[in-house]
Amino acid sequence: MFKRFKNLKAKTLLVHLIVTLAYPVAKAVTSEDHGLLVFCDVLTIVAGILLIAGVVYGLAIHGDFDIAGYTFRRGLRNQPKQTYDAYRKNLKEKREDAFNYPLFLGLVYIALSAFIAWVLL
Repeated sequence: MFKRFKNLKAKTLLVHLIVTLAYPVAKAVTSEDHGLLVFCDVLTIVAGILLIAGVVYGLAIHGDFDIAGYTFRRGLRNQPKQTYDAYRKNLKEKREDAFNYPLFLGLVYIALSAFIAWVLL
């Protein structure tokens, strides 16, 4: 699990942070009272969505959906015909640099939300 941290790119992480924190920050700023509590609640919801997306993305990174993708692409008439082994080899080469940003940020946001809730109580 930790060997993939070498594939963490700061620019991509920054983009993911900006996109995923935009809604919780906007809700906290526009709330009339208890802005930090609203931020904590919305951040928990965003973290839950990211965790679900991260699990699905993690399954895709590990190749659990390869046969479905191969069958779908093989069914398209304009795709070149190749064997399943060659298809998996091509995907494995692309997956070497993959990092699961949704799962990572989901875990960080859950921890941050729990810390904020602990401080507020």
